[in-house]
Amino acid sequence: MHVFVGLLGLAAVFWATIVAGQSTHNFTGFLHKPALILLCLAPPFIAVISYRLEELLDTLRSVAQALRRSPSRARAELFDDLTRFATEVRRGRPVEALSAAEQSTHPLVQKIAPLVVKQYETSEIESTASTASYVAGSTLKRSEEVLTTLARVAPAMGLVGTTLGLITLLRDLSDFSQLGPSMALALLCTLYGLVLANAVYQPLARLVHVHILVTAEEARLVTRGLTLVAEGKPIADVKNLFSEAEGAASLRADPAVG
Repeated sequence: MHVFVGLLGLAAVFWATIVAGQSTHNFTGFLHKPALILLCLAPPFIAVISYRLEELLDTLRSVAQALRRSPSRARAELFDDLTRFATEVRRGRPVEALSAAEQSTHPLVQKIAPLVVKQYETSEIESTASTASYVAGSTLKRSEEVLTTLARVAPAMGLVGTTLGLITLLRDLSDFSQLGPSMALALLCTLYGLVLANAVYQPLARLVHVHILVTAEEARLVTRGLTLVAEGKPIADVKNLFSEAEGAASLRADPAVG
């Protein structure tokens, strides 16, 4: 069904581009309605053809999460959540520990921390955490793939617009009023396609990729932190774990160090 909707929408975009080009007799600058229609709407409809609606919605959610999530703040919140949970476990208060897990802002803590309260084996905790983090990472990777596809499609649609503009130009050589709009469609479609690919879709794909790396690091921290709690290790060990992670992050941010 999504393929049919995408094809129908793509055909409507091509039709609207051609109609808008025929009705446009003036070109006043870099904003050209037919080119904007083609480049703003055609790539999303191609994505509708290639991916299911759920995957596209996941992509929007992933971009929104990546935009509003601060890695340093998220790691600080994760440390507070694990420390609060570990404190309740060490005090022998399972109800309060479960409540602390439920109130955590990190979904993996919400899923895995109750296993510690239920006294699961550390191997089972690690296996469950690995599966949960893999599922979350797969969703983010599909979102990155959608954005990468859009980055490839945008220049291709620019070339399609260029071809349409040249065809219109050759068809209406006798009508001088159409030469400007046709040439504008031919040139600006290429420009818009390159701008969309390199200034919008690729940066968003990179943003999601970084979010994937940060999420994987947080998953490892959660897994190891909860394993330490399950093994009855001191809370200071959890703090040291995060201190080591912060040091490694600082080295990655400043390659000149060391």
